[in-house]
Amino acid sequence: MNLSDISDLISDLQGRLDKAADPQTKIWFENYLKHSIQYRGVKTPEVTRILGKWRNVHDLQQVSEADQLTLAAALIRQEYAEDKFAGTLYIQKYLLKKVEMDSLLAKAEDLFSSGAFFDWSTTDWFCVRVLGPAIVHHGLEAGKRVAGWCEKSNLWHRRASIVPFRGVVRDEAYHQLIKSTIAILVKEQERFIQTGVGWVISDLSKVYPREATALVECHFDRLSAEVIRRHTKYLPDHKTYKARKRNTK
Repeated sequence: MNLSDISDLISDLQGRLDKAADPQTKIWFENYLKHSIQYRGVKTPEVTRILGKWRNVHDLQQVSEADQLTLAAALIRQEYAEDKFAGTLYIQKYLLKKVEMDSLLAKAEDLFSSGAFFDWSTTDWFCVRVLGPAIVHHGLEAGKRVAGWCEKSNLWHRRASIVPFRGVVRDEAYHQLIKSTIAILVKEQERFIQTGVGWVISDLSKVYPREATALVECHFDRLSAEVIRRHTKYLPDHKTYKARKRNTK
């Protein structure tokens, strides 16, 4: 598949998305994301439907998996949120269990380092729908590679070093990796790093409250007030934590 083919395929999908766009949906999403990214105005179920039909029309299942991954990544590099969602959904639905771990994670690393992700919404979509399931599928080796992103220069790349672990908090095999990754990330006060950490602590607290409590106690002074307020609510000492944080301001 050459660049011209990819460009033509993407243009066709974008035309289909444009036809389904709703101005009010566009306004709602852009206001909710504080205009950090542009939307066409197409809701997720419709993006999924359009993507599947587009794939069938162009018989993309006959294209090599490597070329399909390149096409999906090219969608993620586009300007609009729905295009990025379409690329993410393509990987999740059609490629996740077929492409090799190295190919998938190398493509992810390139997307982050090149700035294809620049807001929390599309970053988290990719984390939850691609990276988390990739860790589940490929195991601890994939988890270690993802966790290794925690010191990358790109903010969203760093956030992606922890958010995917939401999918494996029930598996104790990942707990040490989660702890060591949080220990590095929590040194930052950047909100989207803090809330990424908080999200995993919150999920962990539902199944392993002792371990979550230990993380909160260990890093209490570094955790933001927002994380304490929003992400420790399933822990027995939630009210105490909130009072402690207020008193340290």
